[in-house]
Amino acid sequence: MTILLRNLAECLFLAYSISFLLYHRKSFSVRPGYWIYFSIALLIHFSFSAGWGLALSSHYGALAFLGIIILELKCMYKMNMMQLLFEGSYFVASLYWARGIVLPSFALCLGQSVQWVRHDESCYRLAWVISLCIMLLYHELFRRVIAPQQKMEKLYRSHEQLRFVAIFQTMLLGYMLFINLGRYYGLDLPWYKLTYIVSCVICFFTQGFLVKHGIRISILIEAEMHKQLLQKQLSRQLQHYNAYQKYTESFRAFKHDYKNMMTSVKSLLSAGEYSKAERMLDTIHDTMQKQVLVHKTYSNHIILDTVLQDAANMCEEHSIRFSAMAYIPVVLEIADIDIVRIFSNLTDNAIEACAKVASESERFLSVTSSVNKENGWLTVEMSNSFHGEANMRNGMPKSTKENQEIHGIGLSVVSDTVESLGGLMKIDVNHQEKIFTIKLLFPISL
Repeated sequence: MTILLRNLAECLFLAYSISFLLYHRKSFSVRPGYWIYFSIALLIHFSFSAGWGLALSSHYGALAFLGIIILELKCMYKMNMMQLLFEGSYFVASLYWARGIVLPSFALCLGQSVQWVRHDESCYRLAWVISLCIMLLYHELFRRVIAPQQKMEKLYRSHEQLRFVAIFQTMLLGYMLFINLGRYYGLDLPWYKLTYIVSCVICFFTQGFLVKHGIRISILIEAEMHKQLLQKQLSRQLQHYNAYQKYTESFRAFKHDYKNMMTSVKSLLSAGEYSKAERMLDTIHDTMQKQVLVHKTYSNHIILDTVLQDAANMCEEHSIRFSAMAYIPVVLEIADIDIVRIFSNLTDNAIEACAKVASESERFLSVTSSVNKENGWLTVEMSNSFHGEANMRNGMPKSTKENQEIHGIGLSVVSDTVESLGGLMKIDVNHQEKIFTIKLLFPISL
């Protein structure tokens, strides 16, 4: 019976480990050698399960396993430190709390101490199996109801909220490890066991509440960002239409006099006054250049053109040389709001970086595009000058704006939007030449 319970416990622990490790493939990019690290991780989990179930101290075991989980996730996925801490502490803390509910419950029911339960192999193996069943049920509840994947991705993007949840969750684990020290000092009394059970239950509820609260705040932050993008889109469309209105009004004013001027040219030609007619044509040309506004076009996509028009105006205000010609193929299915979400963030960041360059002659912003017909990819490249210091965090430049909770996720949103279209975003920072370049690659069907 003991061997059966031991094998069942190890199988349940491996099932929990596999579910946990594979879950993150949906949210994070995998690193080279992923399956090798995955296999090593399962071997470590199997060995650790056997060891933790028999001899290892729960304190040292929990802390050691937390470090192992973080290292495993680091080798397998492209996660930042807060994401690693959150997922690592979630795995270990939830397992530790489930164990902390079952063992004292067994001790209370049997009228024995927790130490007796731990050293009685049959009772301990049964308690371990029940703990893992509770953990698997909670894991399913957590991933499907409390923190489903789509909502968790929003929390992963919100650095401040994730940091708060990850640190607090780790502190809850540390708190229970501290409370557990009481069993070494003769506090193995019924009230202590009951207190320990209630504390573990509270930790579960607190963890769920914290994660749900963090997700809700992250969703509100992105909703605020989405609202700002919609307002930008409307504002830029109005600016675009106003520019067209000024162009048509200036052309209408020129057209009003054009008929009379051309009549004069015809009269001069009929009278053989060719030199005067030529001067009159030059006058008409000069008048058109002065009166008719030139409307520059930066893209064949009207929404992208409005974004680039606005960027051009801002560059003029900050004495930044601006050049852009971005061709968007009709076959690329991209929503207008995604155009605004991507390029307004990029141009705003580029202009902010350019404005910090001391020498006005060195400030520039360039946007180009190209289509590779052989492999069916559209490449949009944006380059700008910067002051030479780029604080990078997890491959992304750290925002220097005051409200970093909103602005700090800008490039992450751009990256996620591009990837949702099947594309890629690449960042290249040339500190020597002080040039910051972002390349966007979109798959297209030609």
